[in-house]
Amino acid sequence: MHPLRLLLIVSLAVAAAAGIAFGALLARSGVRAGEAYTIGAIVFGAFLVPWAGVFAWAVRRAGDLETLIDRTRYVVRDEQVAITDRKYHGEVDDLARAIEETRLAVVREKAWAAEQRTTLEQIAASIGEGLLALTPRGRVVLANERVREMFDVRGNLLGRPLIEVVRNQTLLADFEKALHGKVSIHRIDIGGRQIEIRVFPVKTSSEVAAVALFIDVTEIERLQRVRKEFLDDFTHEVRTPLTGLRSAVETFDHGDLTREQEEQLRSVMLRQLSRLERLARDLAELNRIESGELVLDRKAVDVRELLGDLAGEFESRANIVLSKGPAYWPAYADRDRIQQIFTNLLDNAVKYGGAQPIEIDVAAESGQVVVSVSDRGEGIPPADIDRIFNRFYRVDKSRSQHVPGSGLGLAIAKHLVLLHGGSIRAFNRAGDGATFEVRLPAIQSARLPEEPCQNFV
Repeated sequence: MHPLRLLLIVSLAVAAAAGIAFGALLARSGVRAGEAYTIGAIVFGAFLVPWAGVFAWAVRRAGDLETLIDRTRYVVRDEQVAITDRKYHGEVDDLARAIEETRLAVVREKAWAAEQRTTLEQIAASIGEGLLALTPRGRVVLANERVREMFDVRGNLLGRPLIEVVRNQTLLADFEKALHGKVSIHRIDIGGRQIEIRVFPVKTSSEVAAVALFIDVTEIERLQRVRKEFLDDFTHEVRTPLTGLRSAVETFDHGDLTREQEEQLRSVMLRQLSRLERLARDLAELNRIESGELVLDRKAVDVRELLGDLAGEFESRANIVLSKGPAYWPAYADRDRIQQIFTNLLDNAVKYGGAQPIEIDVAAESGQVVVSVSDRGEGIPPADIDRIFNRFYRVDKSRSQHVPGSGLGLAIAKHLVLLHGGSIRAFNRAGDGATFEVRLPAIQSARLPEEPCQNFV
C-alpha cells in the first residue's frame, strides 16, 4: 500500500477515535447525547481537516513524482517521451526541467555515438583492407566486408565468437596474445593471396579489447619481385656495353696504338654508346606507353602497303616474303606506331631467324586485320613462350652480347598492340621457327579500347 494511503487511513482512524472518545466523555459528564455527538463530530472535523490538507498536498506531489518516475524510465529504455510536456507542482517542476535537460543531453550523446559508429563503419568499409575488432570475451564487435570476403563468411558477424569467423590457428593465437596485451604481425596465405595481419590490443576501451588489420600485400610482393627482376635484367643489359667501353678506354690509356687500332676502338666505343642510347630511348618509350602519356593518332591505315614498305627497308638484311592477297587491308590505327610494332617484329625475326626467308601473311578475320610474321630459326622453347614479351627477356641470355638490341622491342610491340585494342601472341611453327601473330581492329569495326593498356613485366 502507498504510504500516503496508509497515512490517510491512520488519519481517519485517529480523528474518528478522538471524536468518539471526546463525545463519550461529554456523555458521561451529563451532556445530552445529541449535543455530545455534535461536539464529537466537530472534534473529528478539527482533527481531520489539517490531515486532509496535508494529504491532498502529498497526493498531488506523489502523482507528479510517479509521472516523473515513469517518464524517466522511458528515457532509460530509449523511448522518446518528453518530460516537461505538462506542468508539475512546486519543486517537482524544477526537478522535471532538470531531468528533461539530462534527457536531451542523453539523446544528443546517443545520436553522436550512433553517428560516430556509422562513420567508423563507413571508414572500415572504404579502407580496402580487412578490419576486425573483438570484445574482451572474444566476440566480434566490428568487421567490414573485406573480412567476409577474405574468410568467405556469410551473415552478420557482430556478436559471433572469433572461432566461428576465423579458422586459422595462427590468427587465433595472435588474437589471444592481443587480449593479453601483446602485439603480433604475421603474413599468411589466404586463398592464394599473401595477407599481412597486424593484431594489437586496445587498452582505452571497455567494449573493444583487440583489433586486427588485414593488408593484402600480394600486389606489393609482385611489384617488389618485378622491380628486382627489372634491376637484374637492366644490370645485365648495361654490363655488356659498359664492359666494352671500359676495355676500349683502358686500351687507349696504354697508348702505342696504330691508326687502324684507334679507328677500331672508336668503332667499338660508338657501337656500345649507340647500344646504351638505344636502351635509354626504348626505356623512355616503354615508360610513356605504360604511364598513359602516349596518345594515338588513329585513322585508316593500309596495313598491306605499310608492310610492303617495311619489306623494302629490310631487303638488305633479310629475304622478306609478303603473302599475296587483296591490295587494301585497312586498320583503325596510328600509322607510326603500327610501323614501330612491325619493325620490332621484323627486327626480331632477322636476329633469330638466321638467313632463311621471313614470311609475312595478312588476312581478315572477325572484324580484325591479322598479320603473322614467321621466321625459320630455332623457335621458342615452350617454357619461354609466356615470357617472350617481358622486358629484357631473351630466350638465351648468354647470346645477348652477340645479338644487338635493347631487349625491349617485343615488350614495346605488345604494349602498343594492346593500346590499339588488339592482341599479340607467339607460337612455334609446325616445322621450325616461330610466328608472331598481331590482331588489330579493322576500320569497319574499330573502336577505342574500354580500358587503358595494362602494365606488363
